[in-house]
Amino acid sequence: MESAGLVRSGEHPNLISSHHWSQKEVLKRSPENFQQSRRKKIAEDVLPIDPRNWNRADVARWLTMMSCKHHIQELKPERFLMNGKGLCLMTVDMYLNRVPLGGKLLYRDFQIRLAKAMYL
Repeated sequence: MESAGLVRSGEHPNLISSHHWSQKEVLKRSPENFQQSRRKKIAEDVLPIDPRNWNRADVARWLTMMSCKHHIQELKPERFLMNGKGLCLMTVDMYLNRVPLGGKLLYRDFQIRLAKAMYL
């Protein structure tokens, strides 16, 4: 005999059972992932297309977006107190000095954005 509070997974449409959704689908639908992807999309929409025109706030937004997107734990925005033109002057070694695990990724993303802006 079942107690009144228990319902089998097949009997209730809102319960997630392993045979209805895969774990990947459940993660995609989680509120945290939705909010994170929404924040990332908003940050990308707010950033000027040409990184040479970024101000300090844009650089901080880009760093936050990159940290969320690539799970860079040790990314400290205070190490990048500069505008987009300042980032243009940085070499890959300068990025690596600021962010040893993720500096190359930041450098590459910035260079791709810069190239897109210059050759559009």
